[in-house]
Amino acid sequence: MTDAVLVTGADGFVGRHLLAQLGERAVPAVADVTEPDAVAAAVQEARPRSVVHLAAQSSVAASWEDAIEAWRVNVLGTVAVLESVRREAPGARVLVTSTGEVYGRADTLPTPESAPVAPVSPYAATKAAAEVACAQFAHTGGDVVVTRAFNHEGPGRDERFAIGSWTRQISRLEAAGGGTLEVGDLEARRDLTDVRDVCRAYTLLLDSGVEPGQYNVASGRAVSMAEVVELLVSLARCPVEVEQRPERMRPAEIPVLCGDPSKLERATGWKPEIPLEQTLADTLEYARKSLVESGSAR
Repeated sequence: MTDAVLVTGADGFVGRHLLAQLGERAVPAVADVTEPDAVAAAVQEARPRSVVHLAAQSSVAASWEDAIEAWRVNVLGTVAVLESVRREAPGARVLVTSTGEVYGRADTLPTPESAPVAPVSPYAATKAAAEVACAQFAHTGGDVVVTRAFNHEGPGRDERFAIGSWTRQISRLEAAGGGTLEVGDLEARRDLTDVRDVCRAYTLLLDSGVEPGQYNVASGRAVSMAEVVELLVSLARCPVEVEQRPERMRPAEIPVLCGDPSKLERATGWKPEIPLEQTLADTLEYARKSLVESGSAR
């Protein structure tokens, strides 16, 4: 066994930030997690001390459009990773990323890990099922940590997600000298944490001295999407009007999502450090640079 941390989904939004934090310890898993033999080969080659399983179909909207694919990737992919570790690196700690969405419409806010799991979307249901696989892995002696991360944002967020869409739109509006930002329903309230803070939590949870189990990764505070839009518009370098468009109006399945991070804080000392305003400013700046690099700016 080496000090390596094998990371699935390393080329994704979270993966790129995690690799930057892990540095030389990080080993990207070049394998489709739905192909068990390929995953086993990656684990065997890396001989990792720990594994972070990020690879997933992570869009709630996409899970409604293709639930079968979400179940295939998120559940069978997790089982493939766990089984590969069990056979090829039985002493390794596995960190499996779940989601705060598993709580559904929780009665307690901020929501603790002890709250019942009641997923609403196919995406959340697949993550809840993956957690069951983790529990079975733990029951047979596996060392596994499940992170229930609530909404996390930051540089590189893509347009499938609201803040990714809004920052990309604003960057294009700045290039055009102004215009209209198209949004959907803004009534939902979400617990927003910077992706870099989330990755820091993941690295702390890789410490074998931290007790296995489920951990919320959250700020403990929910903000409205209307407030997020207001902050982004205030950062824009041009006049921006905000318009709700019918095709973007999908009522929130869960009006409020907010996690209690106190268990994680007690176990590791972790607290979110990057304020929302900085997260949004950095995300918008990344969108600006991406626009210039793509050659789309005029």
